[in-house]
Amino acid sequence: MSKRKSQADHDTMIEFLADGLYGRNLKDVMADIPGYKRPPMFTLSGYKNGHIPDVTAYDGAQLLIYEVETPDSINDPHTEEEWKFFADYAWQNNAVFHVVVPPLEMPSARKRLKELNIEAQVVPIP
Repeated sequence: MSKRKSQADHDTMIEFLADGLYGRNLKDVMADIPGYKRPPMFTLSGYKNGHIPDVTAYDGAQLLIYEVETPDSINDPHTEEEWKFFADYAWQNNAVFHVVVPPLEMPSARKRLKELNIEAQVVPIP
């Protein structure tokens, strides 16, 4: 997880998301913030570094991967690296990759995903 000026907002959004996923009866909800079991580091052949998702859960047997972004992180180079990695990981492992952003940032996130040719579901979170 990279440090940025909106880290507190980022962590609050992760907590809100993780709490909401528990409410949807998803299994094994993990979040990369204190108070939650931390998701494992995922690795993939062809990538130098592994990455830890912000939140993971299971809907039945299907892994759900969530990366939370704030307005200042959508165009960050580290975000691009993570999005490419998690999209590839999801594709190779029959998982679903979600990019979670504030509602007003949905167009920016969709635009950035398109520019990068990355497939992900964009999900709003307050």
